[in-house]
Amino acid sequence: MITYLNSLAENWMAYFGTSILQNTLFLGVIFLLLYLLRKRDATTRYAVAALGLIKLLVPPFVPLTINNAPSAVSAIGTIEMGNVTAGVSPSAIPIAPHLSLLSIIFLIWATTMILMLGSTLFSTLKLKWHLRSSTFVKHTKIDRKAVDIYCSQNISVSMSIGLFPKRVYVPTLWSSLTKELQHSLLRHEIAHIKRKDGLLGALQLLAQAIYFFHPLVWILTRQADEFREMACDDMAVDNSEVTPLVYSRCLVHVAEHMLPSWSCSSASTLIKQKNKLYQRVNYQVKETKMKKLSKNRSRLIWTLLLVLIVPLSWYCKKELTSTPPAEQSIDAPPPANVGKIYGTVTDAETGEMLPGANIVLFLTGKGATSDKDGKFFVTNIYPGSYPIRCSLEGYKSEVLLRGIDKGISTPAHFKLTHSIIQAEKVTITAKKDPVDPQVQFVPYDEPPKPIGGNAAIAKNLTYPEESRKRGIEGIVIINAHVNESGVVDEASVMESKITNECNNAAMEALKKTKWTPAKQRGEPIAVWITIPVEFKLEDEKK
Repeated sequence: MITYLNSLAENWMAYFGTSILQNTLFLGVIFLLLYLLRKRDATTRYAVAALGLIKLLVPPFVPLTINNAPSAVSAIGTIEMGNVTAGVSPSAIPIAPHLSLLSIIFLIWATTMILMLGSTLFSTLKLKWHLRSSTFVKHTKIDRKAVDIYCSQNISVSMSIGLFPKRVYVPTLWSSLTKELQHSLLRHEIAHIKRKDGLLGALQLLAQAIYFFHPLVWILTRQADEFREMACDDMAVDNSEVTPLVYSRCLVHVAEHMLPSWSCSSASTLIKQKNKLYQRVNYQVKETKMKKLSKNRSRLIWTLLLVLIVPLSWYCKKELTSTPPAEQSIDAPPPANVGKIYGTVTDAETGEMLPGANIVLFLTGKGATSDKDGKFFVTNIYPGSYPIRCSLEGYKSEVLLRGIDKGISTPAHFKLTHSIIQAEKVTITAKKDPVDPQVQFVPYDEPPKPIGGNAAIAKNLTYPEESRKRGIEGIVIINAHVNESGVVDEASVMESKITNECNNAAMEALKKTKWTPAKQRGEPIAVWITIPVEFKLEDEKK
């Protein structure tokens, strides 16, 4: 479960983290446009604000493909350093899975979002509960829209509820208004229904819940609420006998008679509701100075905004290579609550078993090193789907995708192809073998790396003349200690099948090379690495 949650959190951040940046840039454009349209009518400004909020709900849909395989975070067990690899013995692999910091952030985000949506749903149900005792007034048809009118003493302003409402609720002061003002207020609510503001309002609340941490979203939401009411006010007085000034007096009358109710939990809430009405009044007074945007300019604005959505909706897509499942294991099954991976690493051309290859299970902190027969195994893996990478100096890395089930041993066989590094007339291929079990593995976040890459080691490595003349080729495995300053201060031969001159040349090359030290929590630390080096004459290559 923890492994699955960590994987889910990483996938969430891969999409959501990119969306935050892209949507912030888009909101910046929306606010700039709203400022430029500050003297235009409320309908135009609400449309712009609504588009900005809807963009928040559009997931990234433009894939940006990258060919690199995903990397493991602090993968204990094997480490890759550019083209030089280091490995540890399988006995150093297992650690208990734990929640990552990213998973904790994901849980906080998901919990807060659910609470906000739950609170909104609860408030809506509570409102409907208090409106159940409303009194039916009449059935009417306004602007070719039929609605039922209900009067309730639990509200102070007229309203409609739901995604596609068919009822309009009015306060008790409704009877004190003239028929013209009643008609105008009903046209306001009808405008909400015809514009599908119930549905847009629900999408707005969803966007606000998802981006509850974003201040620009809260500001835009508040402005969208204001523009929506003002736009409906415009529709209420349009082609009506009621002038904007008379309609404004009606809004003032509603604000003056607004009394605390169950929906006004505090004095500040009541003041905010009154202030919104006064803002609508202020807009109606200035409405004659507001100008509508021409159709050509409107089309230009919408075209630019819609085109801008595309480059601000990309996401990274990583391609993984995979092979069909291999034959079933004949080994004994692992414990029932976990799984196991086993397999072999071979040369794709010769079929030769390859020792010392790094095998990393991403997202688990587990890995292994192939033994002298090219075999490896990783145990105690929680069920799930994992990318598995096999890497070996001198060969191209390969990635397989495997699903792990409870109590089942899953095969994963790798066939690696050559990738050779050359220096003058000598071909130097770095292969690796497991670290001496007596050397304690020190976990770190960033591995040590040779400055200048593997080419720097090749540059410092000289093929001994005597060994060259005698045609001696072979492998020497060096155990090197890279200290906090990035210097190899200790080196010894773990295994060698060639001359002492080659052994000394390999150790000297590592000591001459400058290294970037390994880091743990941002601090440099000293670690041991194993670097087997093969001496091979270029003229004898096939």
